[in-house]
Amino acid sequence: MRYAVALSLLAAPAWAECGGYDSTFLFCQIENSAKTLWVCFDDEAASYRFGPTMGAPELELVERIATLDYTPWPGAGSTIWEEVVFYNQNYSYTVAVAVRRDIPDDPDALVKVDQFGGVIVKRNNVEIANLTCDPATIYIDRLDGLSEAKNQLGNVYSDGEWVELPD
Repeated sequence: MRYAVALSLLAAPAWAECGGYDSTFLFCQIENSAKTLWVCFDDEAASYRFGPTMGAPELELVERIATLDYTPWPGAGSTIWEEVVFYNQNYSYTVAVAVRRDIPDDPDALVKVDQFGGVIVKRNNVEIANLTCDPATIYIDRLDGLSEAKNQLGNVYSDGEWVELPD
């Protein structure tokens, strides 16, 4: 199959650098805004950063991979999606990313690919903001990278939760 658009999984723009982390879960500019959203990670921790495109973030949260609230793609359907939640006192920041593949019946036809992302902010479990990424600015490094990081720690996703495998 051939892809109609090149996924931005290939080369990160210079401004999408992850500040010492190995991989990018999601980077984007928020639609109709000068704000950017970064979720980056390595084998030990994940970082949520939100703020102006250039300059220091307004908010930065770091969580250990072992305790990170992360939902991997269940493996079904034409849309690959994942989400991760960061917590800060009575606030939660749910960052979701999705790649939708429109696979035609003709094996020689182009496969159309669209990317989506954003963050839902809640205070005391009540939604206060729902920010969508500008699709043209989305950069995704590795969709399965957080699963691999959790697996390396001896965790497996089963029946909707991460469980630690016995030694």
